[in-house]
Formats: sequence, structure tokens, C-alpha cells
Amino acid sequence: MSPNRYSGQKAVMARVGKFISSGWFVQGDEQSNLSRRSLLAHNVIANVIANLIGGNFFTGLLIVLQADDAFVGLITMMTFAANLLQLVSPLVLERFNRRKPILLGIRILIHAVNIAFIGLIPFMPVAAQTKLVLLGFSVLLVNILGAFVGPGFSVWHIAHIPPSVRVQYFSLVTMLNGIFVALFNLVGSGIVDRFKQSSQELWGLSVLRVAALLLAVVDIWTLIKIKELPVPRQAQRLRLRKLMTEPLKNKVYLRSVLVVVLWSITVNIPGSFYTVYLLRELNISYSYITLIASFNVVVLLALTFVWRKIYLRYNWLRPLGICILLFAPHYFMLAFVSPGLMFLYPVGVLWSFVFVSGVNLAFTSVAFINIPQENQTLYVGFYSTANFLAALTAATLARTFVTGLYGLRFNFLGVPFGEKQLMMLIVGVLVSIVGVVVLRIAALNKKQGLEH
Repeated sequence: MSPNRYSGQKAVMARVGKFISSGWFVQGDEQSNLSRRSLLAHNVIANVIANLIGGNFFTGLLIVLQADDAFVGLITMMTFAANLLQLVSPLVLERFNRRKPILLGIRILIHAVNIAFIGLIPFMPVAAQTKLVLLGFSVLLVNILGAFVGPGFSVWHIAHIPPSVRVQYFSLVTMLNGIFVALFNLVGSGIVDRFKQSSQELWGLSVLRVAALLLAVVDIWTLIKIKELPVPRQAQRLRLRKLMTEPLKNKVYLRSVLVVVLWSITVNIPGSFYTVYLLRELNISYSYITLIASFNVVVLLALTFVWRKIYLRYNWLRPLGICILLFAPHYFMLAFVSPGLMFLYPVGVLWSFVFVSGVNLAFTSVAFINIPQENQTLYVGFYSTANFLAALTAATLARTFVTGLYGLRFNFLGVPFGEKQLMMLIVGVLVSIVGVVVLRIAALNKKQGLEH
């Protein structure tokens, strides 16, 4: 190996090492560094678990249980509706100086229901309709519990990520999540497809749930190791009215809320409907979908450094608005995916990876842009509630759209279209509009000298 080539590889490894360490390490703050390390592990493990039992695999479970489009849409609506309870979470959590035991206990219960109980439902000796009812109630319960502890987890964890390392840390989290989720999804898809070939798809999905249950044990262990820092408490007890009205008085923070509302109400419209279109109507395999998704790792490795530099230089909202605008063509391409134009699926997905990596990185911090120092649980709860209310609205509109136009078939530009493809075209237009509005908000913040 030539000296120049060796020096080049050494420089690249040094750059990667610096990128990884600078995401969470703060000189002289060893205790917080240890907590951030555990928090980093928790983020990765939690995302891997969510993908092994959710996403395409959960859609596959719905198909195995013979759920129709109306039920698929109902599940999505229930998920978002339950998360509206994040608004009232601070009423309880703000009463406690130590929230960690409560948060851990509920997290364990969530894993038990979401992974184990839901995984057992298909094997229960009851009617198919009863299984769907049990599944619906389980999903509702899991999301109610998640909504209750969500703001508490956010405030607990963000305390260990000071603004000075926030961009670096979240860019590292985004990259590692992409890598590990892609690896586990690839293996998981291969397992499910192997079982599916012998008409035992359910057993393949069950294997993934066993793996998720083992990872859930590690997830709880990493959470136990994260130190709980003191949380400032109000002199007066929070009231429900204040939860609903206090954030509305802070017009600057409401801009951050508006950003997530606009984004959420558009990107949540497709829900699981497009995955159903791929799996059931186009008969695409899990492995193919996951293989295309795995290229996200390459994009993350190539562009995370770039997005990190952009956000460090220009802050959050202006680059986010541009990313959203450039992300919109993804939906137009997916709308035209059909038996004669299958190549558009990988092209559209790969196009999205380039810009969604920037979008996701930005949204790790949008909730904390211009947030007041006091009562942060309240503001995070309000932000999350607004996010899920927008998502619920999107899911309701999507379900009404898909069920109302069920069976619609027509040709558009020589391509056979159905209701799910038409929906993707509409989403593309809406996402473009959102990008423009976010840019306007960023310009207004900059004009007023605010963080943007």
C-alpha cells in the first residue's frame, strides 16, 4: 500500500472518529457523557424495535389478519388520536421531582403489549374479526401509554444534550439509526420472505417479534443507566386550561408548532396505504422493499457530514424548507409506479433519501426552537399534541379518500391509476406548498433576530 493511500485512509478514519466522538462527548463532563452514550444506544435500539414490529412488517401482519383498507386506515387514526393525550401528560408528570421510575415502568408495559401480546393475537383460537378487535384495542392502549410518557422522555433526555452539541449529536443519531435499522430490516425481510415462500408468513413475522422482545430488555437496561437531572418545577400546579392556552400566548414558539403541523398533515396522508399497494396490489416482496430502503445507509454516510455543516451554518428552518421542496418529487414518482414503470419505485425512494435525511435531522430539534426555559414539558406536550392532531387529520382524510374512491381506475398520461396513486400525486403538491411556507417562517424569524 502506498504511503499516500495509507495517509488518505488514516485521514478518513480520523474524520469518522471525530464525527462520532463529537456527537456526544463534552470535555470535563464525564457523567453526562455516560448518560449520552446510553441515550445514543437507546435511540438506536428503540428504532430497531419499532421497525421490526412496525412499518412494512406491521402492514404485513394486517394483511395476514385479512384487514381491509378501512381497518388499515382506522388503525392509523387510532394511533394518532391516542397520542393527542400528550397534551395532558404534564398535568401528572409535573407533580413529580423524579419521573424516571414512572417512565421506566410504563415503558416496560408498552413493550409487553406492543411486542408480546400483539404477537400472540394471530394464534388465539378466536374468530378473525375478534382478532382484529383485539389488535385495535392493543394498538390504542400502547399509544395511550406512549402519549402519557412521551413529553417526560423528551425533557429527561434533552437535558443531557446541551445546545452546543445538539446538531452534532442528532446527526450522529440519524446516521446510526439509518445503519442499524437498514441492517435489521434486511435480515428481517429475508426471514419473512423465506417463510412466505412456504405460506408461513406469520411465523416469519413472529420470529422478528421474538428478536424485538430480546432487544426490549436491552432497551430498558440502557434507560436505567441514563441519569435523571433535576427538573425545575412551577410554584403553582398546572391546570388543564393553562396546558391548552399557555403555548398559544407564545406566538414565536407557535411558529415551530406550525412547521410540524404542516409537515405532519401532509406526509402522514399515505400512511400504510401505499405499502398495501406495493405488497397486495403489485405483489412486491418484503426483501425488495427493504433492499431499496437499505440504500439509505449509503446516503446517510455520504450526506450526514454535509447536512451537519449546513445546519451548523444556517441553523434549522431555512435548510429544512429547501429540503422539503426538493423532497416533493418523491411522491410524484411513486404515484406513477405501476407494472410497466416499476423502475420509478427505486428511483423515487433513492431521491427521497437524499433530502429526507436533512428533513429528519432538522425535526430532531424543531420542537426546541424558541422554546421557553420554564415548563418545557408543557410546551413539548403541546408541540407533540399538535403534531399528532395534524397526523390524525391526515389519516382521517386519507381513509375517507381511499374508501370513498375504492376501486377507482383510470388512465393518466398513459399510466393505469387507482385511488392510492392519485393520493400520492396530491401529497406531492401539498408537500411543495409546505416547503414554501417553512421558508417564509424562516425568513420571518431571521428578520426578527430569532433562532431559525
